[in-house]
Parts: sequence; structure tokens; C-alpha cells
Amino acid sequence: MPINKRTWALATVAAGLATLGVTAMFQALPEVAAGRAAGCFASPPVIAFEFARTAQQAAALFGSGDCRAASITAMDAINRLDVWAYIPTYTLFGVFGVLFAARGTRPRLALLAILAAITALVADYVETNALLAITADLDRATDAMTVRASTAAWAKFFALGAHGLLVAAVCFRVTPKRWIVGGAMVLPVLGVIAAATDPETRGGLMTLGLTLGWLTLMAFAAKEAVWPVKNDDISHLGEADHAEHGGAGSAGG
Repeated sequence: MPINKRTWALATVAAGLATLGVTAMFQALPEVAAGRAAGCFASPPVIAFEFARTAQQAAALFGSGDCRAASITAMDAINRLDVWAYIPTYTLFGVFGVLFAARGTRPRLALLAILAAITALVADYVETNALLAITADLDRATDAMTVRASTAAWAKFFALGAHGLLVAAVCFRVTPKRWIVGGAMVLPVLGVIAAATDPETRGGLMTLGLTLGWLTLMAFAAKEAVWPVKNDDISHLGEADHAEHGGAGSAGG
């Protein structure tokens, strides 16, 4: 594998590990630990807050009494970490993952996947800042604020689903093909669609789809960073001469 292609594999792994590290930090935040120790929650209702469509629904998630203040403090800590660390790291993972999947080339599908990752980033910043504005004065929050946040949240998740689908398409067309990674990267959009039909009971499927897809992408990037793929021909995605000459490469990750 030429050095530039190995570099994308290494960059994907580094960004993936950073994303996992920040994910672990969410539950380790002092504010979250304090709320859990006080018996206010087992885990803050992050996804439910993102999808709340009315101010009343949002307020109900934080309980009452001392737990209300503790729950708001924990949610704010999570959202601040989201803004400063999680959104940038998973976006970098998404971009680097595209370039790794495309074996360092710049086909149109890869550029569209990068655009989807950037769209998710923008939507996530809109969503998270809206959530922080809601918890800044929960008693005065309006339905317009929760609609803004939840709409941005769905835009983010559908953009991530589209990113996964585009990465899968790149994997199926690159030479050598990446059948396993491509199949795994279809899971995010399936999870998002399932969650959209019933967020309360199927929201976990969305998280599961993203987790399985991203972990598979990172695992194969790690493998190829250490053991480069043999006969790693440069892909000519979507080019007519590739189809005409039957350029189906050997099976790869």
C-alpha cells in the first residue's frame, strides 16, 4: 500500500480511537457521576432529550427537586463535551474513513460522503447549541426551541446514515472491493430508518447500527495500517473503462 493510503488508514484509526475515548468520557464526567451517585439517573436521557418535540417533553426528562438541578448540570456537561470534543472527532473519523475506504482516491461518491459528514457536523452544532439554550432556562423553554433541536438531531442522524451508505457504495466499487466494511456501513442508515418509525422503542437500533458500522471501519483500517492489502490497485470508480474491462478486483476488507 503506498504511503498515502496507509496514512489514511492510520488517520482513521487515530480519529476512531479519539472518538471512542470521548465516548467513554461522557459517562466519566464528574457531573454525570454525581447525578448517578445521587440516584437521579442510571444514565442521562441524551437521545430522548434530542428527540423531544415540546418543551413539556423536555422538562419531564429532568425530574424534580434536587435531581432536576443535578440532571440539568449533567446534561450540560455532556453537551459541552459534545461541542468541544465529540463532534470534531467523529467528523474527522467520518472524513478519514471515507478516504481510507476509497484507498486514497477522490471519486465522486467519496466527496459526497465527506459532504454528508460535514452536514452532520453542522446539524449537530445547531442541535447541541439549541439544547444548551433550552437547559439554560428550562422553565422558559419554548416548543420552537425543542423543535429546532429535534429537527437538527434528525438531520444529523440521517446525514450520518447517508454517509454510511455512500461509504458502503465506495467499498463495493473500489478495487479491491471491501465487502465486509461495505456491508457494515449499510447498518447506520438502517438503524436511523428504524428509529424514525418509533424513536422511543427503536432508538437503540440507531446507536447499534452506527456503532457496528464505525467499529468495523476502524478495525479494517487498523488491519490495513499494519498489514497492507496486496495488489492494491488504484480504483477508477464510476469510470466507463473500468466496467468495460471487467475490473473487478480481488475481495478485500
